[in-house]
Amino acid sequence: MRYVFGLVVAFLAGCGGTTPRPNADATPTAESPTAPKPSQTAAPRSRQSDAQQILADVTYTIIDTNVVPGIKRSLDIRLNRKVSEDVLQAIAIDLKNFDSKTYDRTFIGYYLPEMQVNAGYWATTHFNPDLEVRILGLTAEQEENLKQQPDDSTREIIGSWLDQRPLGNGRITIFQKDGSLFMENKYKDGSAGTTDIVETRSPNGRRFDYKPDRGNGEYYLINSKGELQQLDQEGPFMTAKKVN
Repeated sequence: MRYVFGLVVAFLAGCGGTTPRPNADATPTAESPTAPKPSQTAAPRSRQSDAQQILADVTYTIIDTNVVPGIKRSLDIRLNRKVSEDVLQAIAIDLKNFDSKTYDRTFIGYYLPEMQVNAGYWATTHFNPDLEVRILGLTAEQEENLKQQPDDSTREIIGSWLDQRPLGNGRITIFQKDGSLFMENKYKDGSAGTTDIVETRSPNGRRFDYKPDRGNGEYYLINSKGELQQLDQEGPFMTAKKVN
């Protein structure tokens, strides 16, 4: 059985498109190659201090839009990289002002470049009706902290990876000690846990199963790129990049 992590906000049909946004003085971009509609031009900025929070190297793309006139507006956004809460706040205000119409609620969810749509947001900025900024996945600081975690010298490390999913496993380390294999999960809140695993043969890479088997068909695989994947009978549902 596959577990879906993170908050998923359901949207009705509809997709918005806008023009390229290289910096804070441009308009949002759209993943779809279709040309922007005249009604989707940028609204004038009302708060210059908010616009200044969006750094020149930060870009974002509107990948889905859903509107219930006068009631709510929902947006899916693709960021080019992780940003701070202050930048998220500025982007949220920018996006809210982008539509001159008024709504009781505005819901905005953010994906990072390699995140799968509908598998959980990295962050949300919801006007409900007041703005609430939440980072659900790893912040840039938390990611760096997990990367810098020292390895235990008593272990034979097979590899370490970062799981970027919202509510994911943080830093995953597979290691051998005293003739046995283990998987350690270090979470962003500082907690950690270790699980017994066993390596089994696979033509696709090094495969690791839970010990004892949990009976849900899930296992881990180090693929040809050195990434750690978590799979079930339907295929991979998590891919973690190796910690350099």
